[in-house]
Amino acid sequence: PDLPTDTPSIEAFLKKRKETPAHRGPVFKQLQAFYSYLEQFEGISSPVPPSGPMGRPRKVKMVINPGSGQLLENSTLLDEKVVKGGTKVLPGSTYTSISTAEAVSAFIKSRQVQGVSKRTLEGYPSRFKPFIGKYPMLPATTEEIEEFLGSLKLEPETRWSYNKDLKALYHFLEERKGIQLANRPGAFPNKNLITFPRIKVPRKVRRVLNLEELRQLFPHAENFQERALLTALIDTKIRASELLSLARENVFQDHIVVSGKTGERSVPINHETYAMLTQLAESGPLFRTNGKRMRREFLRIMLRRLMEQSGLRGERLGPQILRHSASVEHMMHGGDLLSLKEELGHTTTRMTEVYGQLAFPQVKQR
Repeated sequence: PDLPTDTPSIEAFLKKRKETPAHRGPVFKQLQAFYSYLEQFEGISSPVPPSGPMGRPRKVKMVINPGSGQLLENSTLLDEKVVKGGTKVLPGSTYTSISTAEAVSAFIKSRQVQGVSKRTLEGYPSRFKPFIGKYPMLPATTEEIEEFLGSLKLEPETRWSYNKDLKALYHFLEERKGIQLANRPGAFPNKNLITFPRIKVPRKVRRVLNLEELRQLFPHAENFQERALLTALIDTKIRASELLSLARENVFQDHIVVSGKTGERSVPINHETYAMLTQLAESGPLFRTNGKRMRREFLRIMLRRLMEQSGLRGERLGPQILRHSASVEHMMHGGDLLSLKEELGHTTTRMTEVYGQLAFPQVKQR
């Protein structure tokens, strides 16, 4: 009840908590912050020890040899000391390395807990497979990261995406697994030996269809489902995966509820879209092939056929063109970025601004 002002009372309080020593760490930090405030504004001397928590076991960490840049596996760092969080790790401490597969597995589990979308989680294994194959043990130098990215015979956009995933992986390992990337003598670990390259992605103009080109798609639709699919994609501007997961239970008179990368969101629909969607199925998935939910690849092939039959040519003919085109039409007819951001399921307006830039030349031309 009375504020403790002596160190033994603080130590007794921490030791009485029914927690493991590692879990007492956050409580210790909160006490430090609390007494630091009292010391600054109330003049009360802090009884909290300068280091702690007491009895907290030191975790085994991985360290990079500053001289060779290689990971030290089950070996001892004799000539260096690493400073992290105010705790000195003295020469003679033992560290261990980690396999790339183990690191990636821990990263994916963490992302799953954070609520990353199912599609993103499903893509991680194939994304990291070539990285694991090239480096069975986790690489420890910038040169190795650059060598891996340079070996990918992919477009700059895809290499940029790989680089982004690798950044996230190493950030997770440093923050959550206690991995330290040591540098020159006396340097702090947060100035990592690994620096990820900046991959320049050439700016490309996204292809969009005008209103007349969108209308020319409908005469080539072979059945009611294809017409409903085109109508829904153009009206709602939702992603292909969101459309294919749409069920009858998610359709309401003036909106639909879709589940995408950022969770569930409500997207407005017009009367024509509502009438067509409600005729597709009484329950379950709306768009089907052979009684089962339509697959993404089937949708892509179908849309490419419709576009080619209407006279369009190009490499990337698919659902994304309809999403881009409908978004540009939204801006050309007086729509605002904030409402478009919500409809598209973007996390920031920065992602949506591209449609304003695409719409400007056409508005100026009109």
